Amino acid sequence: MQKLRISKLVLYLAIIFVSCKHIGKVSLHGKKIDIPESGSENSSDAAIPYVLSKPDREWTMPDELKEISGIVKMPGDTLLAIEDLHAALYFINVSQQQAIIAKKLTFDDVAKDKFDIEDVTMDSSHTIYALWSHGVIFKISNWKDKMQVEANETNLDKKNNTEGLAYNPLTGELLIACKNESGIEGEKKSTRAVYAYDLASRKLKDEPFLVIEKKQLDKFISRKVDFYPSAIGVHPITHDVFIISTKGSKSIACFTQSGDLKGFEMLDPDLLPQPEGICFDYKGNIFISTEGKHGEAAHVYEYAWKK
Repeated sequence: MQKLRISKLVLYLAIIFVSCKHIGKVSLHGKKIDIPESGSENSSDAAIPYVLSKPDREWTMPDELKEISGIVKMPGDTLLAIEDLHAALYFINVSQQQAIIAKKLTFDDVAKDKFDIEDVTMDSSHTIYALWSHGVIFKISNWKDKMQVEANETNLDKKNNTEGLAYNPLTGELLIACKNESGIEGEKKSTRAVYAYDLASRKLKDEPFLVIEKKQLDKFISRKVDFYPSAIGVHPITHDVFIISTKGSKSIACFTQSGDLKGFEMLDPDLLPQPEGICFDYKGNIFISTEGKHGEAAHVYEYAWKK
């Protein structure tokens, strides 16, 4: 009798182990047992390789960067950032917890009070690219000396609401994440898309690099979520694509280069009230910026990569 009880326990544990990566119900002795999916809120096997509720380091941004958006981690104690209101690059010294603007470079003379510069990235040759929400990419070269700026149109516009920009080291292209319309004929309004922009031809590829369907995210986390991409980044080592959503459900998704959903996680809205920037350092640590809300200053947080 004792051996029979042990055998039943071993069988139960084996079923749990084999099924831990798939949401659904399994049958054991006629009873239905719920199996949590990897990456869900109830799963201990987090698919996002960072503890995003506990930053390892944090910096308070100066008032001028209250609406901080895109960020790039540069060598040493420097962080490159942009903010929504002005077409300018901010080189920030983060050697202390209170960040300091070391240098500011205006790259476009805009008369509008709010221009909606949404994200920034840097390629392997250290050329900087900034993204306007209407689908225009600003190429900023020779920024250390006599800055040269070139505005490039894409086939995307304000209907798509382009908010995320990242350099993809695997392809040498830029990735543009659309917050609103996917631009795909016949797709649902909740579908989001990421497009690849070829730097050599200066053209947007017709087919999306990545298509994000709401039902895919709902199933992964076992609840209904809204997903509006506000930032995108490519991991320097795994080359996984990370996308943050700030409107509606504040969350982060991780995809492979082939478009498979690898991880999805809700973010703490108290810690990250409006996350709109994401980048990595060469070690794979992730940095997330959040705008200041309710009278609070903006912040940038660093999280160590849990390999």
